[in-house]
Amino acid sequence: MQNVEQSLRSVSVGGEALKVLFLEPQPCIRALKYAAALKQSLGNRISLFFGYLGYPLSKLYGFGDDLFDRVQLLDQEKVHEDLRRIVGKFKPHIIHSHNAPDSLTLAALDIAENVPVIHDVHEVLSIHDSGFFMGDNEEKMVKYQENEKKACEKSDGRIYSTDGIKEYIQRKYDVDAQKDTVFYNYPLESAMPRFFKRKLSHDDNETHIVYIGCITSVVKGSHYDLRETFLNIAGQGVHIHVYPTINDITQSNETYKKLAQSSRFIHFHKTLSHSRLLHEITKYDFGWAGLNNVKNKTHLGLALPNKVLEYVSSGLPVLAFPHNTIQHFVEKFGIGSIIRNLDELPEVIKEVGITGIRNHVKKVRHELTIESKIHNLVGFYDKIAGF
Repeated sequence: MQNVEQSLRSVSVGGEALKVLFLEPQPCIRALKYAAALKQSLGNRISLFFGYLGYPLSKLYGFGDDLFDRVQLLDQEKVHEDLRRIVGKFKPHIIHSHNAPDSLTLAALDIAENVPVIHDVHEVLSIHDSGFFMGDNEEKMVKYQENEKKACEKSDGRIYSTDGIKEYIQRKYDVDAQKDTVFYNYPLESAMPRFFKRKLSHDDNETHIVYIGCITSVVKGSHYDLRETFLNIAGQGVHIHVYPTINDITQSNETYKKLAQSSRFIHFHKTLSHSRLLHEITKYDFGWAGLNNVKNKTHLGLALPNKVLEYVSSGLPVLAFPHNTIQHFVEKFGIGSIIRNLDELPEVIKEVGITGIRNHVKKVRHELTIESKIHNLVGFYDKIAGF
C-alpha cells in the first residue's frame, strides 16, 4: 500500500475532486470517522455524499452531517429510484456502501453500472443467531444470508472491520482476496480528550467501570443484552456506569433505568454527544467490552466494537470477556485485561497495576487513530477505482 504522501497526491480524477458516495442503512460512528479523516487529509480534493436510512449522524453523535457536501435521507420504499437519481446527479467515482444489513449495497449494485461499489462489512449477519432486528424470524435470517453472499461476491472490493471477519468471508464466499482490506474501528485523534477528569475512585476508593454504546432488552439473547452482566458486576461490589445510544434505536432505556434502581453499583446516564462522552468517561477506571455470548459467540469472536478503541482514546484500560478478536487486540497492545468469570473481577482489578497500564494506554492511544491510517483507505480506493 502506498505511503501517506503518495496516496494523497494520487487523488485526482481528471483534475476534479474524488467523489465518494457513502451509503448506510443506519449511519454510524465508523462512517463519521471515515468522513472526518478523509476531509481533514484531502480537503477540497474529495467530495462526500451520504445517502442513508434511519437517523442522521447529528442526532446520534451531535455532529457528522456537516462533514459531507450533501446528506440525503432515502425513501425506504423508493431506494432504487433515489439512488438512481443521486448517482445520475452526483456522478460518484466510488460508492462506499456500509452494512448492516446489506440492502443498500445490493441496491447500488443494481443501479450503478459503471461505478465501483465497495462493500464495508461491519456486521456478518449470517452468524447473528439472535437476529438483527426485533422480530427477525427464520425466513428473515435466511434472507440475510442470501443478501450477504450477493453483496460480498458481486461488489468490486470489500473492507472488513476485523481480520476475523475478512477470514470468515473469504472462506465462505467466492471473493477476490486481492480486492479485500481490513480497516479497524480506529478513533478520531481530533475527538480525543486533551484533559482528563478527576477519577471517582480517588474520592471513594471504589472501582468504577464504564460501558458506552448499544444496550438492548428487546432482542432476546443479543450480544447487547447486558442486564445479567451488569447485575453480576454490581454483585462483585464494582460500579458499572452505562451511557447508552439514543433510546429511539434501542427502546430499552426504561429497562436499564429500573436495573440501576436495583443496586447502588449500577448507574444509568443520559446519552451524550460523541466528543462530550469521550471526555466524560475519563473519570472512570476501566471501559467494559464484555458482551453477551449466549447466542452470538461466533459473531463476538470476529468483532472489534468501536467502544474498545474509544475507551483507549479516553485513556481507559479495557476489561472484556475472552471474545477472540477483542482478546487478541487487548493483549497485542497491552491495553487491558481479560475476565473469564466475573467472580474473578475484583482480583483481576487488584492485580492490574492501574497506574502503569493507564500511562501505557495514554501513550498508545495516539498510535491507533483513524487520521494515522486514513492513507490506507485512500490507497484502497485507488486500487479499486484506478484514479
